[in-house]
Amino acid sequence: MQDTVVLKKSNKLGARIWICIIIFGLAGQLAWMIENMYFAAYIQKVITKDPWATSAAVASSAVVAAVATIFGGALSDRLGNRKFFVSVGYIIWGFITASFAFFGDHQIDPAYVMRIVVIFVIMDCVMTFFGAISNDAAFSAWVTDVTDISNRGLVDVIISMMPIAALMIIFVGFDGLTQKGEWGLFFAIQGIMIALIGVAGLFLFKDSPHLRPDKSNTYLHNVFYGFKPSSVKNHGMIYICLIAMMFSSLSLQIWQPYMITLFEYTLGIKNYVIPIALIVVLSAALSVLAGRLMDKYGKVKFYYPVVFIGVLGGLLCYFIKFVGGNLPLTMIMVIAGGTLIMAGSMMCSGLFFATSRDHTPEAKAGAFQGIRMVIVIALPMVLASFINPFVINIFGEAPTQAMIDAGVYQIGDKVYPFELFLFSAIIAVFVLVPAIICKRQDKSFRTKKLKELNLIEDTK
Repeated sequence: MQDTVVLKKSNKLGARIWICIIIFGLAGQLAWMIENMYFAAYIQKVITKDPWATSAAVASSAVVAAVATIFGGALSDRLGNRKFFVSVGYIIWGFITASFAFFGDHQIDPAYVMRIVVIFVIMDCVMTFFGAISNDAAFSAWVTDVTDISNRGLVDVIISMMPIAALMIIFVGFDGLTQKGEWGLFFAIQGIMIALIGVAGLFLFKDSPHLRPDKSNTYLHNVFYGFKPSSVKNHGMIYICLIAMMFSSLSLQIWQPYMITLFEYTLGIKNYVIPIALIVVLSAALSVLAGRLMDKYGKVKFYYPVVFIGVLGGLLCYFIKFVGGNLPLTMIMVIAGGTLIMAGSMMCSGLFFATSRDHTPEAKAGAFQGIRMVIVIALPMVLASFINPFVINIFGEAPTQAMIDAGVYQIGDKVYPFELFLFSAIIAVFVLVPAIICKRQDKSFRTKKLKELNLIEDTK
């Protein structure tokens, strides 16, 4: 029977928890944005344009992030402590980020490129190590600890908005420093901000009173707990949710890395700041509203709609290809389609992440962060690295001379095609499979959990 419980009042988290969710969630994404976007740009502009250097940094940090999250999450479970890993981790994370200022603003002498790249990659890995433990492992586990089924929808939707918020903050407030070549100041400011958040955490951050050290097995058993077949069997819903988030993330990875160039040269929108800003604001508003409704009426009612929204958004953006360069119609379609894509992505992430938390056993929140990192973060990046070139090479057309003169494309390149949005929509359809499973399995689960929390207001 369909779950028809309407929750009139969810458990309140309190100002302290909300402040920690927002500032630590946002600071973490600011740091990851620097690592994922600006380190690559710095290497290419200041150290060397040879792709091996950027590839070495990206690949090395990805491996370190996965390993650190796997071991760090299990360690925070075993010690029964998230605060130390989050607060102290952010402080170290911030100082290491700031230390990249010492690489300087000027072009590196070619004779020293190899050793500079080696040092840069090592520092990047050290930074990633502390970032993964503090943010991906401990902070994410802490969110599971302090929330429950009555409020996780809104919490996880807001957390899913943090990457976009971080991008906007850096883009509007600090990107100008990189454009002027003031990389040292840029890294120093960002690093100090992150470290200060860590210092604030020493006073603001509090572990859940229900958190206890997990000594049920050896540490290594807990490290690999999320990867064990028995865990998949006993906690299958967690893995179903991770697969849903993987497809949603992959759908976004198909076009998002090329966003600015797609707007300017594929869609023909030179002044792309206004439509992007509208998309961000509208999608954020829709996502917050959806998060509140998830908590009130149950997540079970949203598994299908979030899939439909994401697919429709991708198709709308793809169909711009057939409007014949009509700029007003293009603007309307891209704002509508882009809003649906981003809102669908944030809703999907929040919905399935919250559902996975609902099914996470007590004292094991950290143990599942490693498998999440592998399935939701690493796997979409790997798959997109194969799918994107295929789509671009098959459907992309040769760039115009104006594009070549602008330095955006080179002779022999292919213009990023509208089909990137089409394939994004196709991949989003695959979220429907785990959505069907979740909807079937989750009908009575919410009622059971709300009864345990004494929050049931009305049932049928």
